[in-house]
Amino acid sequence: MDSLLAAGEIQFGNVLFVTDFSTSSELALPYAVALAAQYSGKVYIAHVISPEMFEFLPPALLSEIGERIKTYARKRMDELVNETSFGSVPHEVLLEEGEIWETLKAAAAKYSIDVVALGTHGRCGVQKLLMGAVAEETLRLAQRPVLTVGPQSHEFVPERRPRNILFAADFSTDCVRAMNCAFSLAHRFAARLITVHVVSNVAEDPQTLTRFEQFFIQRLRELVSAPPGLQQEFRVEFGSPAECILKVAADAAIDLIVMGVRGAGSLDRADRHFGTTAYRVVSEARCPVLTARG
Repeated sequence: MDSLLAAGEIQFGNVLFVTDFSTSSELALPYAVALAAQYSGKVYIAHVISPEMFEFLPPALLSEIGERIKTYARKRMDELVNETSFGSVPHEVLLEEGEIWETLKAAAAKYSIDVVALGTHGRCGVQKLLMGAVAEETLRLAQRPVLTVGPQSHEFVPERRPRNILFAADFSTDCVRAMNCAFSLAHRFAARLITVHVVSNVAEDPQTLTRFEQFFIQRLRELVSAPPGLQQEFRVEFGSPAECILKVAADAAIDLIVMGVRGAGSLDRADRHFGTTAYRVVSEARCPVLTARG
């Protein structure tokens, strides 16, 4: 970990905040600003007007309705910027037209985006988000972590720094990048890092559970080696991965959950595409969730 930090800490400075102007989508903006402030970065506030919005309009109305939509988008963007406290954090509005995935992908490359931030509507809303015009494309942004903030997340306080970060480890290659993200954030915010591994389908007799707990605690210690000064804790839980992660997060007053997800694929269900465990955690967490693809 010392060598990781010395070689170059993972950065979360340039944040692409994606909004559809709904109240739920705007929940993530204060967190985007906080990240950019901590890493001396910049917030890019993006809204994409997709051709799908005009798909069923009569040709004669395309021009008029198109101008109305653009006018509305500019007005809402101005309101959003004026209502947000950016402090000294630089910010830029990206009001774009085109296919959502291609437009956001191009913006991410052009502005050297480190992390994408977006709000969700909760469990039902996440499915709509993942399957709808903004979200599935946003969550496919290759090789960039995604910070999601749901309506159940605690109220954001600008002065509040994350003091307790939960890293969900499953020993897969997909969790390695998430582990490095958790290290960077815990180091930068001087936060306590709780690493949890969930074991399912294990016999319930106490001796077996104790042996498994000891075995996986040792594996976690070998996997996660914290630098001096970083407060670290290891836990092994038994049961449903999503339920256990959410329970630990609630019991330990976690401010941020960090977890890995599978690489993007052309799967048709939101929970499968995003990973069943990650899907549930993102949907139901009472704090922001940072997901990183393997």
